[in-house]
Amino acid sequence: MACGVVVAGGAGSAFGQVPGANGRIAFDTNRDGNAEIYAMSANGTGQTRLTNTPASDFSPSLSPDGKRIAFVSTRDGNSEIYAMNEDGSGQTRLTNTAASDLSPSFSPDGKRIAFVSTRDGNREIYVMDANGQSVPTRLTSAPTDDDAPAFSPDGKQIVFFGNGDGNYEI
Repeated sequence: MACGVVVAGGAGSAFGQVPGANGRIAFDTNRDGNAEIYAMSANGTGQTRLTNTPASDFSPSLSPDGKRIAFVSTRDGNSEIYAMNEDGSGQTRLTNTAASDLSPSFSPDGKRIAFVSTRDGNREIYVMDANGQSVPTRLTSAPTDDDAPAFSPDGKQIVFFGNGDGNYEI
């Protein structure tokens, strides 16, 4: 199972996920003027830009086999979940809502994606098929925000942050 890291540096911050089953790291950076998705080898070589849009592309999530990357893009006006092949080809929009969809996370079997959405007001946790063909299912319903979903190693549970008492807790 990959883990996410956030790196803060002089040119802004970056979010990445390391490593995929293929040993590649996917990350976002604004080194080109706006957030784009890149991939590289675990030793930092072979950096390749995977997205190239005037919009922001960020929050990459690698599928367990390393062959797909789910990410967030604002290319259609608001934050939506997209997926692409590991080489950046086949970029496909998976969600389509006037709300913001954020923080995608693949299930261990690669068949589902958990994500955050504001489609029902607050930030809530949803899950959908990884191909975007299913209607997203809302998993949480709180008067406050839930965020950062991640599947358990067996895929039976999703851990997330909630701020029900005013502090974010797991």
